[in-house]
Amino acid sequence: MSSRSSSAAYAIGRATVATLILGIVLSVPTRAQVAGATLSGTITDSSARVVLEAHLAIKNVATGVIALVTTNSEGFYTAANLLPGEYTVTVSATGFNTEERTGIFLTVGAQQIFDLAGVSSGLFNGDLHGFS
Repeated sequence: MSSRSSSAAYAIGRATVATLILGIVLSVPTRAQVAGATLSGTITDSSARVVLEAHLAIKNVATGVIALVTTNSEGFYTAANLLPGEYTVTVSATGFNTEERTGIFLTVGAQQIFDLAGVSSGLFNGDLHGFS
């Protein structure tokens, strides 16, 4: 084999290896950018029992978009991928008065907890805990 053909083979080999490495690097999953926030919490009555099937309407004040969620068998709800901004939360459940909370602010990537504890008359008292 001449030195010219071995140089060509070496160059092709290097290009192939470089292409393989680039392919591997580009196929590794990257972390997605987080654009939304999550609001979640638990709804309980005055005896600290969970409220099943409570309905929450989580409204973005600026856009008017409403996310509807319902509590599960543990009284827990979660609403993911909410746009950053100010929200109003309206809660209704059988045997309880409908209650609305305003001034809930969500930021990009926030995981905000909004727990509601009910009293005997059916009114809810809200407690907001936030962390990012």
